[in-house]
Amino acid sequence: MGAAASLVTVPLSMMSGCSSALTGCCATMGGACLANMTCKACTCACVVPKKLASIIYASTLMFFVVFAYIMRYNGGDWVIGGGYNATEASYMEQMQHLAKKGTGVLDDWNGRFWCAPRHPDAWVICCEDVCGGVFAVYRVSFALCLFFAFLALCTCGTTVFGAKAHRGFWFAKIFLLLGLVISTFFIDNHAMEGYRETARYLSWAFLMLQILLLIDFGYNWNEKWLAYDEASDYEHFWGSWRSGIVGVAATMYLGSLGAWIFMYHAFGSEGCPAQQTIISITLILTLILSIISCTKIAPHGTLLTSSVVTSYCTYLCYSALASHPSHTCNPFHTDQAHVWRDQVVGLLVACISVCTIVSSTTGSKTAIIGRESGSEMTAKLDDSGVPSSINGSSSDSTDDHVGPESWWYYHLMMVACSMYIAMLITDWSEQPAFDHGVPATKEAANAYNTSLQSFWVKAVSQWMCLLLYAWTLLAPYCLRHYRDFGIEFDD
Repeated sequence: MGAAASLVTVPLSMMSGCSSALTGCCATMGGACLANMTCKACTCACVVPKKLASIIYASTLMFFVVFAYIMRYNGGDWVIGGGYNATEASYMEQMQHLAKKGTGVLDDWNGRFWCAPRHPDAWVICCEDVCGGVFAVYRVSFALCLFFAFLALCTCGTTVFGAKAHRGFWFAKIFLLLGLVISTFFIDNHAMEGYRETARYLSWAFLMLQILLLIDFGYNWNEKWLAYDEASDYEHFWGSWRSGIVGVAATMYLGSLGAWIFMYHAFGSEGCPAQQTIISITLILTLILSIISCTKIAPHGTLLTSSVVTSYCTYLCYSALASHPSHTCNPFHTDQAHVWRDQVVGLLVACISVCTIVSSTTGSKTAIIGRESGSEMTAKLDDSGVPSSINGSSSDSTDDHVGPESWWYYHLMMVACSMYIAMLITDWSEQPAFDHGVPATKEAANAYNTSLQSFWVKAVSQWMCLLLYAWTLLAPYCLRHYRDFGIEFDD
């Protein structure tokens, strides 16, 4: 700072001769300040409350979902510069252009890209087969998977470091995530094919988690509306929260009924016995479970939860049938309207699941599937997702009060969600990495949106959903002599 202060005393007559030194000094000080601020930002713990941390992670995921959508449908060549005009360019610009062309640096760099002839005077970052289409989505998903997998490793133990790794170091995480996204654009498309097949089957884990969260969402939804009804002291049925529960459940059942009729008409034509069987299984089992939820066998069952499960299983049935590669039994084999319907509903359900995770700030497996011995369906843990006796601290507002926490399960859920998002946005595509880098046309790309693998992943997920919901209804009754669920039965 002494050198900077001494500049003030320089006579005005000497300022013109020292302009270059002044510029260099200012640039040096500016660079040093920037480097110092960057270093402090990366090393700053910047611990935030637990729920805010979960909101930030969910918002980051949603931001990259939007970014992946833009890359999928509006991606193209990424270049820097271009549009050089030798007549209008200044003398210095002409010299720089000749230097680039003369040394061959530009040609050597662009020589690795097949789209370089389109941009003779620009630096090519990546071509449309990398920065657009389904492979751009895989790259974004792969970066998110690596990011959350790294955080899962950092938070695998119940430690103070794990708590800070989850709730702090946000500037370092931004640099890390952006670096991962940028680095994936230098990975070959054939390597992304291997990641896609891995994500295709591991996405099943998020579908299972989504089922658990959706069932829990249905139970909590019913409990909250019943609590609102009791607090309102409104004695009439119509206009009460109870009528709202019945109305929502009836709407979902009517929507499911319409979807069943539509699926029988679209997929269940003559010569398609497998499709007819799957639709019939969906219809029969959902109705049976809905009836059980209204009987004395399951006094804790609710019609609203049954309608939520019925609607979701109906969606999975439609999505599975629309993913079947048979031209005869799948009229939406190359229909983009089906793609949009499937993606919108899938993203809506995924959003509900992520919001459920954020609202409970789950950090352990117990927080998702654990239960108390009482009547509630979800274990009541503290905000970190682990029992308060493990946390050792009730305050989470500052760095000084951070206690040992474990968040590995939360980040594993985000890893599975990142893989599932890649499959959902690309409609479970099997598009190969074409030789010479030339991307497929839209018509050719649509032909890869169906496969037997995707069909069976969705079909099995639907069966698991029905099985898990049946267990939540029947387990308290079947095990009533061995465990107290807090539910009274009329034996």
